[in-house]
Amino acid sequence: KKMFGVLPYFIALTLSDMVNSVVFPTLCGVIVYWVCNLRPTASAFFTFVLTLYLSISTAQSTGLFLSVLIPNTSVALMLAPFLTICLMIIGGFYIPLNLITPYLRWLSWLSFGRYGFSAFIINEFGGRYIACDDLDDDGAEECPYPGSAVISSYGIEGVWTSVWANVGTLIAIQIFLRVTTYILLLRSK
Repeated sequence: KKMFGVLPYFIALTLSDMVNSVVFPTLCGVIVYWVCNLRPTASAFFTFVLTLYLSISTAQSTGLFLSVLIPNTSVALMLAPFLTICLMIIGGFYIPLNLITPYLRWLSWLSFGRYGFSAFIINEFGGRYIACDDLDDDGAEECPYPGSAVISSYGIEGVWTSVWANVGTLIAIQIFLRVTTYILLLRSK
């Protein structure tokens, strides 16, 4: 019926989705952070919260983008979960980035999960040494184990070893998706 414009609709949708899609998961993450005994510093905690917020809101922006891009509801419900799972798989969660098949590796650059996961790993292990357990006698070469070795074991290299490069990329992806979604909504008007 077109009783209101695209911009008010888009802003209202974004703000209303933030409560369930961003605020509640972020509150859960705040609790889980301390329960899991992650790095107990204020800067690491607030970096975690920021990264979690950006990861969740970028995932929500991806869903919104796909819902506008694919106008057929049944096709969207079939393709969106498949695409999201594929982006998660190639984002470094299940397969370290350096072990992804070379002809598929380029797809990892499209995955918002890559940047969120990398930021979480770097935030927790960057500049840190992991103490060895006295009961663990597996012949580890280095003790304490350097956090940089954990980061590189996930295939995180180069400029991407910076939390802020990953956070900036999440922000850029989110802005791109939101602006593109808005343009697509304007054109479907």
